[in-house]
Amino acid sequence: MAVLARARPCPWRMTRAIRPSRRRRPPRSHRISQGGWRNSCSCGPAEMTRSGMIGWPLALGLALGGGASAGPQSPETKDVPTFGVATELVYVRFHVERKKGYVDSLTREQIRVLEDGRPQTVALLETPSTRERTVAPDVTLALDVSSSVMDARLLDESLVKEVFLASLSQQARVALCAFGGALRCLTPPTRDADALMAGFEQAIDFSRQTRHEGTRLYASVADVCRRLDRTQKSQRAIVVFSDGLDNRGGKVVDAIRAANEADVRVYAVKLSQAFQATAPNRLGGGGFDQNRALYDYKKLDLDRLAAETGGRAYEPGSLDQKALAAILRSIATEITMENVAGYQPQGAPTGQKHRVKVELVDRSLGAIHDGERTLLR
Repeated sequence: MAVLARARPCPWRMTRAIRPSRRRRPPRSHRISQGGWRNSCSCGPAEMTRSGMIGWPLALGLALGGGASAGPQSPETKDVPTFGVATELVYVRFHVERKKGYVDSLTREQIRVLEDGRPQTVALLETPSTRERTVAPDVTLALDVSSSVMDARLLDESLVKEVFLASLSQQARVALCAFGGALRCLTPPTRDADALMAGFEQAIDFSRQTRHEGTRLYASVADVCRRLDRTQKSQRAIVVFSDGLDNRGGKVVDAIRAANEADVRVYAVKLSQAFQATAPNRLGGGGFDQNRALYDYKKLDLDRLAAETGGRAYEPGSLDQKALAAILRSIATEITMENVAGYQPQGAPTGQKHRVKVELVDRSLGAIHDGERTLLR
C-alpha cells in the first residue's frame, strides 16, 4: 500500500462540548487486528442543495478515538441485526460489560453459543487480551463533505492520529471515504497516519468539487458496506459523521440491510445538535428555523442505522476538540473491547433464518447486551 505524503495542516477548528447521553461507557484500551477493503468508489452525480452549518471534520477526529467520555446514545428498543454467512465458521461479535468497563479476558468454557436454542461447539474465541487476533478491526471513516456540513470548518484532523489511531490496537486498520453528492473512497485500510492525513486533504478538495450537489448519505453507507472485502475475516465498522440530511433519495433501510449483510457495525456521530447550537437562523428572527426542525427529525434515522447494525449513536452538543476526542475514544474503546466467537454450523445451507445468541455461563462475570444475531444460512 502506497504511503501518501503528509497533508498540510487544515484550518478547521472545533468549538464547545459534547452533550452527555443517557448512559456512557467508561474508557479502556486493548488490542485488535486487521480487515479487508475492496476498491475505491465514486458513485453518482449530485443534485439538490442543503443549507446549514456543521462540520464533518469533527466527525473525522471522532472516528479515530477510543475511551469513553462522550456519551453514546443507547436506543430505547433493542433490534437484532441480520447477517449472511459466506464462510465455514459463523462469527458472532459481542461485548461483556461489567460495572465501569468491559471484561477483557474470557475462556470458551465461560460462554455458551446457541443457534435456534441449540448449543454449539465454540471453535474460536478471540478477546481483547488475545495477542495476535485472526479477526481484527477494519474501520472506515465516512465523512459528510456536503456544503451544509463543511461550511462550519470544525475539524482538527490531528485527532485522527493523536486520539483515534492511538486508541486502537496495532492490528486495527482505518480507511477513509467522503460523500456529498457522490461517494469517493480516498484511503484504503492503513495504520499510516500520514496516508490518512493526505486522505483528509483530498476530502476537502472533493468537497469543493461537489459543492451544492446535495448529500448522498444512506446510498453511500450502503455502497461502502458492499465494497468491503468479505473474504477477509475482520471486525468491520463504519463511523459516519453527518448532520443526517439525505436529499438524494437514499433510504436508511437500504443502508441497514447492506450493513447487516456485510456484518458491519455502524457508529453515527450526529451533528444536528451542534448545528442548532452554532448555525444562524436563516429564515430571520429568533428561535429555531425550519432547517433546524428538519435536522431534529432526520437524525432519528441515524439513530436507527446505528441501533439496527449493533453500533451506537453519539450527539455532541458542541464541536470543540475535547468533546470530539471523547467521542473518538469511546468508539475506539468499543471496537477494541469486542469479542469474537466462531462455531461450525450443522447441516447444509438452506437460506433460512437462524437465531444466534451468545450468553455467559456465569452471569456474575458481567452482561452481554449485543450478543444476538439473526443468521441467514
